[in-house]
Amino acid sequence: MKNQNGTGSIYKLKGKRRKPWAIRISYQNETGATKRKYLGYFETKKEAQEVLFNYNKNPLLFSGKTFKEIKTLWLSSIKEKILPETFKNVVINLKHFEILNENKISDIKLFQLQKIFNDMDYSRGYKSNCKSVLNRIFNFALKNDFIDNNKVQFVELGKKNTVVERKIFTRDEIKILWENLKVDYVYIILILIYTGMRIGELLALKVCDIDLNNKVIYIRKSKTSSGIRTIPIPDKILSLFIENISYENEYFILSKNLTPLSYMTFKYRFNVLLEKLGIQKHTIHDTRHTFATMLNNADANSTSIIKLIGHSDFSTTENVYTHKDIEELRKAINKLNWCRQSVANL
Repeated sequence: MKNQNGTGSIYKLKGKRRKPWAIRISYQNETGATKRKYLGYFETKKEAQEVLFNYNKNPLLFSGKTFKEIKTLWLSSIKEKILPETFKNVVINLKHFEILNENKISDIKLFQLQKIFNDMDYSRGYKSNCKSVLNRIFNFALKNDFIDNNKVQFVELGKKNTVVERKIFTRDEIKILWENLKVDYVYIILILIYTGMRIGELLALKVCDIDLNNKVIYIRKSKTSSGIRTIPIPDKILSLFIENISYENEYFILSKNLTPLSYMTFKYRFNVLLEKLGIQKHTIHDTRHTFATMLNNADANSTSIIKLIGHSDFSTTENVYTHKDIEELRKAINKLNWCRQSVANL
């Protein structure tokens, strides 16, 4: 396929090849003479078209083949294919690798990559996300013949054996949350505290899984099989669901641009919000500990507590809980006395 002059051409090479589609471009050498060279080889015509399109937008991206240039090219190729929130998280992950920006991607050594990950003071899960993004960039470079191997696959994440201190939200802190309901994301924290849901469960919660008539939530997606459960909605927070649900949307929790809210975005907002309200630092998981502690302090039945939080040990004693119906669980969850009405007495 020949494009207009100066924009390069795409050809299908003869013979049986793994990458039969080639891009050929024209350039001027030191003497000013026009020459031709192959920009790259690709498995499909569509891939070649995308690369040629990006090349014509900014030919300099292909000249030095630095990590920054390949990274920019890769980002431009995925931007329209993923959700804006996901793209934003990818960009955040890539900030850890800015030290590599001026290196030719083909010259980057494994020890350089390993040092970056060794110096990260984050959870193994977060480091795994960063590695996944970096791996995609190197695979993109490998696929388009900018490098001849992908060293990211050999990076070891190691383990972070930090013991995280669990701190429940105090009565005063919960009072502050109730007093600031108009602040973005406060209602999400209160829902987590009063239902014991994992943040992943709440972010995956669909509108169709919220039954306001019967005042129950159906958790259909969880990290464990025992996490698949039905949670009665406490009377104290029923209004938080009524005021924030939109039946036009698929998911209950959405970002400001109406896309599913990502964990990383909420984690950032969570930390900023607590600092803004003068509340001590907490992990998001502290909301589940608060929920269980509140139920325990209210003398709720221990079996109800375990079933309500979807505890991982539930499967080993399943026969104890199978006879518990939703009304018994409702009685347990409605024992929570840290409610909106009693805030003034806290």
